[in-house]
Amino acid sequence: MKMAEIKQEVYKLTSTKTTKELKREHPELTRGHDLRYKAHWLMILERLRALKQIPDISLADLEQSEQMLKASLFKVGSMAGLNDDELELDWQRIQLEAQIADIHIEELQL
Repeated sequence: MKMAEIKQEVYKLTSTKTTKELKREHPELTRGHDLRYKAHWLMILERLRALKQIPDISLADLEQSEQMLKASLFKVGSMAGLNDDELELDWQRIQLEAQIADIHIEELQL
């Protein structure tokens, strides 16, 4: 899928017409993303599609769940003797793996 097609799909799902409008109306989707890159648009599109499949969960709920998971990782990791830098690297690895493929909690090793 070309970047223009991805953008059009995102605009359609968010009822927006431009990147500026998307950023203004849906900062929860664009925060932390560099919209010059196709990979970031794909992440936004995947998030929107996931929300479309599960309409009773809001984007705010997903964001809150993500923060709770990160806090849990840091709590367990600190109990295991890992420092904040190591835990941040683990968190970034988990996010990257989640973007690439469906991962299961059992597969993650601290």
